[in-house]
Parts: sequence; structure tokens; C-alpha cells
Amino acid sequence: MEKLKKIYDTFVASGQFVSATPYGSGHINDTYLVKADEDVEYILQKINGNIFKDIPKLVQNKELVCGHIRNRLIRQKVSDITRKYITYFYSDKGKAYHKDYDGNYWTLSLFIKGSKSYDVIPDSQIAYQVGIGFGEFENRISDFDARLLTETIPLFHNVPRRQRELKEALAKASPERIEAGKELLEYLKRFDKEMLDLQQLKDDGLLPLRVTHNDTKANNLLFDHNDHPLCVIDLDTVMPGIVHYDFGDAIRSACNTAGEETRNLNEVSFNMAYFEAFTAGFMEKAKHLFTLKEKRTLARGCTLMTYLQAVRFLTDYLDGDHYYPVTYPEHNLQRAKVQVRLLQDMEKQFDKMNQFILEQ
Repeated sequence: MEKLKKIYDTFVASGQFVSATPYGSGHINDTYLVKADEDVEYILQKINGNIFKDIPKLVQNKELVCGHIRNRLIRQKVSDITRKYITYFYSDKGKAYHKDYDGNYWTLSLFIKGSKSYDVIPDSQIAYQVGIGFGEFENRISDFDARLLTETIPLFHNVPRRQRELKEALAKASPERIEAGKELLEYLKRFDKEMLDLQQLKDDGLLPLRVTHNDTKANNLLFDHNDHPLCVIDLDTVMPGIVHYDFGDAIRSACNTAGEETRNLNEVSFNMAYFEAFTAGFMEKAKHLFTLKEKRTLARGCTLMTYLQAVRFLTDYLDGDHYYPVTYPEHNLQRAKVQVRLLQDMEKQFDKMNQFILEQ
């Protein structure tokens, strides 16, 4: 507690430190809710230096995007704007981060009181509101030049990179793990060429480069007490990309009937009702931004992101579980199986998904 107080005190913020408690369900960073004596609360976060190699640039990305959203909200005369974006505080050295004696980087942001998030989407109405929230985010940063941002994880959704890493992990894996993942490897191999299509369109400049969040799970969106979206959080991976990444990952996460941690594959299917609700909300806020090429290929973003997540889980399993935290030996294998089951069901309904998007 004393260490956290010392770190908090390096930031120029309002109120004396009272307490700090672990907060949230994220696996990557260490996050604390700090209470101060002036009825104000903050999020104090230690950013994972093992995953993010240039944290000052990562923080700069956050500053640029949040500053842009703030200025846009001011121009639009939106009320209560500090609840609509993340406010970051500066350290006594004039930076939006503090580097401690151990080389760890910390940020401090305002906690949005009275807000909530959903780890699991309970119904179609909330799925619609999640779509509204992420569509509004795309809208608010649509006029920001994505080239000003740094890739915090280079080649994060790059298909050739992920395919190459899977092959490298396979070459080093134990015979037992190769055998356990054999069926998944054979299934995913069928998609290797097809999943390069969006990558090629992006590389050829046929899809616009946009600011993308790259981790559009429902719990990265805050709601007010009336279940209306407030703002998108967890901006560590905000960087240049294509809209298919954000739309596809949101659908992959929101429309899995059992969640990615389930041990029962029979519970896993693609929730078409949630897909339609989310898509309706997302397109209501953002469809005016998209080119015809983007709309016609948006559904492929859903299968792409599900495929990539399956590849990443399987790669980590074959490689000895170094990236994702695991609680049992086959954890990453099971996660990969869940994504493959979801992908299989998604493919069955792909034409219907595509048609629904085009009708919006």
C-alpha cells in the first residue's frame, strides 16, 4: 500500500491518497482503484512491459486519441464530457506516466463513478447498446489521422505473422502437444489462404486505414445506470488498423454463447440474435463512415478475428503457454477448441451475417 501511495503522489491529481485495491478482470496490466479524501477516485495502472515494448509511445497514443475525443465533444457541446472519455493525469515530471525505480511504467486516470461494464452480455438489448458504444467510438475518432499513432504491438493482427508463429511453435512442440492439437491444426489449415484476403486488401490500400481499438470486448465499454454507453476504456492497443478488426473481435467475443473460457464445447455456438442486435447498433452510429468495399467485407472480419484468436491460443499451447495465463495444462488447447467451434458455426451462418450487414 505504501508503494502505491508513493506512485500516486508522483502524479498531479486532486486529493490525498486514502487506499488502493485491485480492480477489474484484465490479465495483462496490474490495475488498482485509488480512493482519495476529496470524494474522487482514480485508476492507477502498471503497464505490462513484457508485452508492450515502447510504453511512452503507448501512452502518447492514449493521450492523442483521448484529446481528440475531448475536443470533438467540446465542439459538439456535449454535456458532462469527463464521463465520455478517459482523463489522464501528468506526473510531477510533466509526463502522462511515471517510471519507478524498477523500470515499471504507471499511469493515473480518472475513475468514472457510477459506471459499470458487462463481462457477459445478458440479452439482445445490451448487445445493441454495446454496438452503439463501439460504433460511437469509431465515429468519434473517424477524423483522426491513424498514421499519427504508433503500433504498440507491431503486426498484432497480421495474418502471415500469426501463421508463421504457429509453424515455428509446431516445429519446436512436444510430440504430445502436437498430437493433442492435430485436429485443430488440420481444420485451421483450410482457412490459411482465405484469411489472407483482408490482409491483402489492407496492404494494397483498398481498405481505409483507421484508428482501431483492437480489443473490443464488451467489458471494455462503460455504461451509465440506464445502460447507455459512456466511453471505451483499455486503450493500450489503440493503433492503426482496419474496421474489420474492431467489428470482428466484438462479434467474436459478444456472440459466443458460452464464452471463451468454457470447458463444455457443446455449449458453444454463434448467437445470431446478438450479432444482429450489435450490428444494428454499430451501423446506426458508424455506417456513414464506411466505403462499399468495407461493408461488403465486414462479415469476413468476424471469421478472421475468430481464426486469428484460435491460431494464437493454439500457438501458445504448442509453445508451452508463455503468453496467456493458464490454470490447467490444456487450458490454451481448450480455448483454441472453443474458437474453432465458434468459427465452424459462424461459417454456417456467414451468408446470413453478410446479408444483414448490407441491409443496414
